[in-house]
Amino acid sequence: IIAACHSGSVPSTWVVGNSKTMTINGTSYQVDIIGKNHDTYASGGKAPLTFQMHDCYADTKAMNSSDTNSGGWTSCAMRSTHLPAILALMPTEVQNGIREVDKLTSAGSQSSTINTTADKLFLLSEVEIFGSTSYSAAGEGTQYDYYKAGNSKAKKWNGSADRWWERSPNASYSASFCLVNSSGDANNNYASRARGVAFGFCF
Repeated sequence: IIAACHSGSVPSTWVVGNSKTMTINGTSYQVDIIGKNHDTYASGGKAPLTFQMHDCYADTKAMNSSDTNSGGWTSCAMRSTHLPAILALMPTEVQNGIREVDKLTSAGSQSSTINTTADKLFLLSEVEIFGSTSYSAAGEGTQYDYYKAGNSKAKKWNGSADRWWERSPNASYSASFCLVNSSGDANNNYASRARGVAFGFCF
């Protein structure tokens, strides 16, 4: 899969919704294809496939240590600390194969300014999941085909449906980030709360 993505030779038979298992730190996770030619490599050109965890990672994480979305996704603890720590536990060939893609996210603190970050592991934005914005600023990307097709937005943590974080800061409240609640609906929560992590990535 890594080689096919890197060489631009992904078969047409690999479609959104296909999945494969990957072991991280001794636990097996289902990983889905959620988009084709959706994300842009930080180095230029389109990533043939975008993947996301079908359910949440074993450990819940907070977006920040305190209830703030100041600095947005760019400087939050989830991006600077928690996701890099998970990446370090992924299979070596996967770590080496993942390429940075450009992600668009509001600057936080109720700002409508959109920042671009280059990410190996990333959380999805509200619009990338729902195709619309309820709590986030406009301009944080476009909906992935996986969710456009009507696949469930609810994800399990530890065997039961639970809340999972998005990278989107709440556009009207500086203490919280957006998330998907256990029933699969758009919601938001204080940044210091430990919630589910279902990250995306590209090869």
